[in-house]
Amino acid sequence: MRRLVFVAASLLIAACSPSPTPEPTPAANTPAASESSDMTRQDVPIIVMLGDSLTAGYELKDDEALPVVVERVLAARGVSATFVNAGVSGDTTADALNRYDWSVKDAEPDLLVIALGANDFLLSLPPERPKKNLTAILDRAKADGLPAALIGVAIPDIDLDPRDAAYAAIFPELAKQYGVPYQPNFMAPVAGKSGLLMDDGLHPTAKGVEAMAEGVADFLAPVIAKLD
Repeated sequence: MRRLVFVAASLLIAACSPSPTPEPTPAANTPAASESSDMTRQDVPIIVMLGDSLTAGYELKDDEALPVVVERVLAARGVSATFVNAGVSGDTTADALNRYDWSVKDAEPDLLVIALGANDFLLSLPPERPKKNLTAILDRAKADGLPAALIGVAIPDIDLDPRDAAYAAIFPELAKQYGVPYQPNFMAPVAGKSGLLMDDGLHPTAKGVEAMAEGVADFLAPVIAKLD
């Protein structure tokens, strides 16, 4: 069976059966945008991470989810930012697009980080669909004047059939087309490492999230530094 470099990086999402989509709550210790003070908005950028179970923190405590841990890692490096966890387990790119208004726009963020696409692959959807949906999300962000960054689904560059090749090309192509920063493989620190993955072999443990967060922080720190 072909495997995503992400260890099917988001098999993550598919492994959790999609339930009725509740509105994602901001990460623990992270104020909702509606509750943030004018001072907070002026001094600290708000970053929405739009994703699936890897972002949501499948079977983890709220303060163990990736956006919260990335926020802590950045703070330890002297980079201040408020992260909003807009991850929903089981989400496809279409699901995330459908909730853009209240998951992203309502938070009035300064940066959108998009980490989606693996569920589309696992559901064997035609690659044209996630590309169309991700394009729509990027278009919405552009129309809103919202900077964006992409975290993609990496697929091995060997033995690719045409469908796999089409999926592998989606993220770097969109990153180039829209001129947005791109991190291809944020699951690399935990891929194949049982001590950092749950028993399902797909979702990171709390320690696994900590390992992933270091790489995501490396990726986002310069992006945040360039925000107006």
